[in-house]
Amino acid sequence: MAKITVLGSGGFGTALAVLCYKNGHDTTLWSLFEKEIETIKKDGENKKLLPNIKLDKKIALTSDINCIKDADAVIFAVPSFAVRNTAKLAGNVINKNAVVINVAKGFEPETLNRLSEVLNQELPENKIVAVSGPSHAEEIALEMPTTVVAASKDKDAATFAQNLLMNNRLRIYCNDDVVGVELGGALKNIIALAAGIV
Repeated sequence: MAKITVLGSGGFGTALAVLCYKNGHDTTLWSLFEKEIETIKKDGENKKLLPNIKLDKKIALTSDINCIKDADAVIFAVPSFAVRNTAKLAGNVINKNAVVINVAKGFEPETLNRLSEVLNQELPENKIVAVSGPSHAEEIALEMPTTVVAASKDKDAATFAQNLLMNNRLRIYCNDDVVGVELGGALKNIIALAAGIV
């Protein structure tokens, strides 16, 4: 069992918290917004972004960034524009041995940096893994069969992420093509729309 903190209580972050808990891990779900966390606590689910998916009461819900202090893995599930500021918050307390797993898609708007580049800049001592693929929050939460890729320059970090998240409904492949995985995740919808128009 690992200690995992998911940063970002949107639909995908909530789904990953549910997944991590079901995989047997000590799981915490964090949001910058205390009101958002209190609403999820009260409802027992994220009614706004992931309705009808109940969160077990053993999943810790918090808006205190200190929750990552002892985490073995920190999953970034915040929007792309919030990755740097969240990483800055995390940088003050994160365990340097924690593996940072990013599931956000896109680029940093101001710099056009890939998100793993942003995380490497802000958390240079941590190993970074990019997880991406043709998956949706509701598919993962409902345990529908789907697959994603865990990419990292560090093979052990990618394998660690794979072992944390994979189960008999979610297949995770590992590779070292961080650029390809991030570009694929960020550009797939544009390519799909263009192909549809053609």
